[in-house]
Amino acid sequence: MDIDEEVLSYFDAAQIEALPKDLAVLRYDQQKLSLESRRLRYERCKAATAIWNAADTNEGRLQALTNFRVDIGADAAGVVELMEPFLRKDANRLPLTEIELALESLGLRDEHNTVLSPSEKNKLDQEGYLNLGPLLNEEQLVAMRRRYDSAIEQDGGKPENVGSIGIGRLVDIVVKPINSDGLLDTLFLHPRLLAAVRHILGIHFKFIGSNYHCALPGYGHQGIHADFLWGVKGKPLVVNAVWMIDEFTTSNGATRVVPGTHRSGLHPTGDLVDGQPRDLNEVVEGEIKLTGDAGCCFVYNAHLWHSGTQNCTSKLRRAQHCFFGRSEIPASTDVPTAIDKDVYARLGRNERAILDIK
Repeated sequence: MDIDEEVLSYFDAAQIEALPKDLAVLRYDQQKLSLESRRLRYERCKAATAIWNAADTNEGRLQALTNFRVDIGADAAGVVELMEPFLRKDANRLPLTEIELALESLGLRDEHNTVLSPSEKNKLDQEGYLNLGPLLNEEQLVAMRRRYDSAIEQDGGKPENVGSIGIGRLVDIVVKPINSDGLLDTLFLHPRLLAAVRHILGIHFKFIGSNYHCALPGYGHQGIHADFLWGVKGKPLVVNAVWMIDEFTTSNGATRVVPGTHRSGLHPTGDLVDGQPRDLNEVVEGEIKLTGDAGCCFVYNAHLWHSGTQNCTSKLRRAQHCFFGRSEIPASTDVPTAIDKDVYARLGRNERAILDIK
């Protein structure tokens, strides 16, 4: 197989020396976890899901967690450690008036704003995802690909960026030096994206993380998952967006989703099938692949069951993920610590409100 130079340039970051001969053979191995470890994850996820969904307030959930600790004893430690950061106190750094003022200035404070159509909002509610359409032009895409490829060669092998075999990865890109000139700002500031986040989470939300993710040929398959630690029924806590830096096709590793699963209150890790933890590699009834042109952005309720799929082509499949959560929950990125001084210096009040930094 002839290998493009741009693919070769990702080898070190992806921890590979050659591409597989058969690009279609799945290379995600969930069996690296023992059955006992997987069952423990299942039990913790199932317990946390039941505790969270037992009440509509954190006070009620704390009581449910206390009751669980009394009933289970020492075995409850893992669940308590998992849940307490989300229940003990709000994790927003700024007064909530800051995000309120930012959304007011962007025309998004009113839940009946018209940035998204009624049918788009209904699709988010019922199916859990939406293609926001082509939001990046070709000039932006060319510049972003060049920026990402250069950063992968320079920084892709650093410990914080090393991830799964066959994946080129960069963490926290919108607050790092890679974004010192604002090229990547639109990835967390585009009005249509923020309108979708506001629709799902309400007015009090914040950016909580951003990762660049590039599946090399023969890699990219993931087990079905949700982007939260347990199942949540009712008020969602997190939203994710996938920016298509390259076209997403049925064969190059497009994201798969299971429409409507965000409303189930279940988490696939905590879903027992025939007495065993779910095989996260298996096809899930109703799953579809999200395909679209480069420059499009898919936004989804991050409790939706989803995963990457295998890139069976000879080209890179570049994608950018941006993650948002309700203001009160802990962030996956410690933005004040991670942010580059040059990025910080050029941000205005609205941008800092969305990033929840002073």
